[in-house]
Amino acid sequence: MSGAGVVSRLDRLWRLIATGLAFLAMFGGGALIATTVIPLATLLTRDPACRRRRAQAIVRRTFRAYLAALRGLGVIRLDVVGATRLAGGGRLVIANHPTLLDVVILMALVPDARCVVKHQLWHRSLLRPIVRVAGYIPNDLPSEELMARCAESLAAGDNLIFFPEGTRSPPGGLLPFQRGFAHVATLARADVLPVRIDCSPPTLLRGEAWYRIPERAPSFRVDVGEPVPIAPFLNGAPRSLAARRVKSHLERWYAERSSWMTSNATSSG
Repeated sequence: MSGAGVVSRLDRLWRLIATGLAFLAMFGGGALIATTVIPLATLLTRDPACRRRRAQAIVRRTFRAYLAALRGLGVIRLDVVGATRLAGGGRLVIANHPTLLDVVILMALVPDARCVVKHQLWHRSLLRPIVRVAGYIPNDLPSEELMARCAESLAAGDNLIFFPEGTRSPPGGLLPFQRGFAHVATLARADVLPVRIDCSPPTLLRGEAWYRIPERAPSFRVDVGEPVPIAPFLNGAPRSLAARRVKSHLERWYAERSSWMTSNATSSG
């Protein structure tokens, strides 16, 4: 075996070990923060809004440190374009969902972030203290109550993270968007901030084991688009029609970005 081949095998072995350690740190560290750091940080205030902000800040700093560790260990590469557009509050931040790390990346980048979480995390999980204090919203609520809770979080100035596909994207493509995010945007009259996430080579796909790492470290590109004002879609139109128009507009935005990324990758190759 050539020297380059030995280096490649050692690099892959190191990334496999580091990935395993990263998963252990995610679950172990999450439980530790939920059971000690969050309760201590919110102990001295009874104001729900203050408690929520503190918890959200802790989650954001933790995920930022986690991503820095992944980059430092050579597990991933990360490039963020348009990060300044993430500043501000009261917006619906939507993104495609190619990998398991998308949630971590967005929660690390988006200030004052809330998200809709699986009901298991809300009811039966060591992470329950985090999701409750930080104001995350369980996904098993009746649809009207779920939309109302989302609208309330936006009205409170928080940013709400949504994955319109409802699950992880298929490799190299997108699933049809569900209309829930558009109903929330039109109900809350909140602008939408689209974020495109690309990962090459693909990793941590839906149903893929964590140890199925690619031959080289995956590169993540996070492309933050311009905010989409919601008011023009509501101008004289019924809210149901406005929601359909919002959904179609954002699907076209992602389709155009996908075509650009594909052609750019082809020309680079």
